[in-house]
Amino acid sequence: MKACYAKFNPHQFLECHTLDAINVLKSLKNSFYWLEELSPGIFELSFYAVLLHDTGKCASGFQKSGLQRERWGYRHELLSVPFVQFLDYGERERNLIALAILTHHKTLDELEEKLPIGDGNLSPEFHEKLEELFDRSEYLEQVFIPRISNMEAYYFGTKRPPKRFKLPADWKEKLRDFDFQALKEWYEENVDNERLTLTFIRGLLNASDHLASAGETSIALLPDINEKLELRIPPEKLRPLQIEASQHAGNLILRAPTGYGKTEAGLLWANKNALRNGKEIASRIFYVLPYKASINAMHKRLMGLFPDPSLVGILHSSAGFYLYTSSLEYERLGSLYRKIYTPLKVTTPFQLMKAFFGVGFHEMLKTELAGSILIFDEIHAYEPNVLGIILAMLEEVAPLKAKTMVMTATLPDFLEDLIKETLPFRELKVPANDANKFTRHRVHVIDGSIDSIEELIPELKLYQKVKKSSRPALIACNSVDRAVATYRVLKEKGFKVLLLHSRFTHGDREEKERTLLERMNDYDFVVATQVVEVSLDVSFSTILTEPAPLDALIQRFGRVNRQGWRNGKIEDVYVLTQGSEADEKIYKDYRVVEESVKILEELDGEELKESLIPELVSRAYSVISKKLTEEVQDYKKLAKDVFNNVKPLKRGEDEEKFYEMFNGVEAVPGIYAGEMLRLLNRGMGIEAHRYLVPVPMWLYWAEKESFHRLSDRGVGKHIIVAELEYSPETGLLREPLTGGDIL
Repeated sequence: MKACYAKFNPHQFLECHTLDAINVLKSLKNSFYWLEELSPGIFELSFYAVLLHDTGKCASGFQKSGLQRERWGYRHELLSVPFVQFLDYGERERNLIALAILTHHKTLDELEEKLPIGDGNLSPEFHEKLEELFDRSEYLEQVFIPRISNMEAYYFGTKRPPKRFKLPADWKEKLRDFDFQALKEWYEENVDNERLTLTFIRGLLNASDHLASAGETSIALLPDINEKLELRIPPEKLRPLQIEASQHAGNLILRAPTGYGKTEAGLLWANKNALRNGKEIASRIFYVLPYKASINAMHKRLMGLFPDPSLVGILHSSAGFYLYTSSLEYERLGSLYRKIYTPLKVTTPFQLMKAFFGVGFHEMLKTELAGSILIFDEIHAYEPNVLGIILAMLEEVAPLKAKTMVMTATLPDFLEDLIKETLPFRELKVPANDANKFTRHRVHVIDGSIDSIEELIPELKLYQKVKKSSRPALIACNSVDRAVATYRVLKEKGFKVLLLHSRFTHGDREEKERTLLERMNDYDFVVATQVVEVSLDVSFSTILTEPAPLDALIQRFGRVNRQGWRNGKIEDVYVLTQGSEADEKIYKDYRVVEESVKILEELDGEELKESLIPELVSRAYSVISKKLTEEVQDYKKLAKDVFNNVKPLKRGEDEEKFYEMFNGVEAVPGIYAGEMLRLLNRGMGIEAHRYLVPVPMWLYWAEKESFHRLSDRGVGKHIIVAELEYSPETGLLREPLTGGDIL
């Protein structure tokens, strides 16, 4: 008798891989029990989908190709599907299981031209491959099938498990006669009514198969959060709103100043609202932040609470490189974080949106979002299109037993109203007297622009402040071009200056951030763009900033005197009245910037009381709140229309649009193109990532002629080269790359 392997190198017998996948499913059944309420019978149906999903791999051609490390060239799922007819179920249940098995690797759209339907060339090929399956019929009949009753007893854990599978004597003939056309028609007729069940059954099968293939036999659960936090903050030291958050069941908005402990409040709320498996937390918790830098920082922070790296995941487009540079098992962990395994994930909202745009294995992510805990931090930072999609997404997951918390220091009234219109939320605010204890800044509005930096430094005595505090001053610019120009002026004047913005390669950015953390006091000035608002946990002596919307300015102020609330210390912060022409492109309705400057002029020379900030931010946005509200509502409606068009088992029609909207472009500077190609050809993709620079779409289109593919074929065809000036000192500039003289 010849063996049937489901996996090769290392080899794994069909029944062994199947049992591993059943183990994963069993852990999902025990932990995600709420799915049974949402879709009764889902875990029984999913068991039989897992049980039969790889039977088609017994075909002799598949076995031979696997042993020789070659592609077989035929979909084994097509041979697995017909086995569902031997299940003691009605048509509905059999078809649900069959569709999950059929699509556990490819979507229905991708399989459309491969289904053996009608009298074309596909049916003879299907029958030819069935004969290859029958070559190993002895293994199926004598090894795999006899084990099914034991697997049923093990999974269901009852004395009388549902013995649904019975192989008839004429099973080979029945496989030949399986009607794929009828299955396809049943899907088209029933997909709308069975949307949730089809989503969960494919999601559970994919989750079980993917984790078993990765060597895991269960999902991870999170220990009780309160017990972990008590080791850091004794219960008697908790602040009033942290205690209230820990006791509130349901959706929550928390307004609190920087330094209050919103993160801890969010975790305590999550602990209260999470669904559990015994003492452990079974709900998946998603901590959502807008920027990669703040996500990386939060991941490090949560790893301090849960040191096991498999418990705290990170999801963003450069997560693999972050894990690699953090000396973590980047390949294994990066793979697990993308699966249903990890209980707490720090992520961008875009990673979650994939589920609703039909991107990738979207059913698996939707299954994970059912019963989940969503914590949105810094929700004010998103553009109206993203806010609209987030709100539409929250409406989608609410009926699936998900709970949401929104945390912010600066939430305009119009945005709060939009959130409350979407879902019922309770709001918690820090009382004014308590909030004012966190006041750290005195505001000064300075007439002029950053072009006068040479005169402003002595006028404002910035250098004296630097020397007195032994900490650099922050010069915050709105654009990369202004930051580079300011950096050059200061450097020419002999100051020690560090430049930080978004257009450095990932490797150079990492090096600059490490330098700032380790040798911050070596510098007189740090010139930075928005990246400094959201990334490093550093504290500057003071700040001189270009004008911006008030909430953005408050974020920038937050990098000055970070711990000042501990001893009541107040530091001066300086806001210029004039920006540059480019600012009107950065802030699409510039009126909010002008209004923000007016508001701060009223406070010129006074302390910026923390209790006033929510009202001041709402005032700043009042000039455009009606327009922004309409924009967010329009995008929300548009998003819901897109979501409704996404069908389970199919790719979203708007998948490409999703990537166009959110992914942007990453390019390798021309000076590193050769090194990039060398690394890619050696299979060192993670090292190659070090040389990529995020490029905003406006720059890509403005300088389109300066961008090209790294190569026409092979690994380089997916990499874009930017033939623009680049140096580790100043980053990628909007200047064509200049070569040496031609001799």
